[in-house]
Amino acid sequence: MWQTVFPYIISVTVLIMIITFMLSLYQFAKYFRTNRDVRRAWHRARGRMMFGIFMIAFAGNQLLLFSSAVTYIICAVLIVFGLANINYGIKAGRYFEQYFDEEDRAWAELDKDKKA
Repeated sequence: MWQTVFPYIISVTVLIMIITFMLSLYQFAKYFRTNRDVRRAWHRARGRMMFGIFMIAFAGNQLLLFSSAVTYIICAVLIVFGLANINYGIKAGRYFEQYFDEEDRAWAELDKDKKA
């Protein structure tokens, strides 16, 4: 049974890696294109969270494909860093979300002052 399920598990990890890598690139592109500071920080935090998921999926994929002591050590480091990035992304995202309204009001006031 393991031999029939194994290719599907590998395919799922590769699919997760592709999706999260694309989402992290999208968030980093939004980070560079946005001129609002709070939104930039929020997009950066979301990008780091997606990249953390990518690192964990990559480590899981490598653990399934290769079984050596070096692979286990490197994958353990990747998983720890991935979890740290996910944790940072969640906490920073929640922190910056509370300032969206304040930033919107400040930008609206700035636009109103420019028009006057």
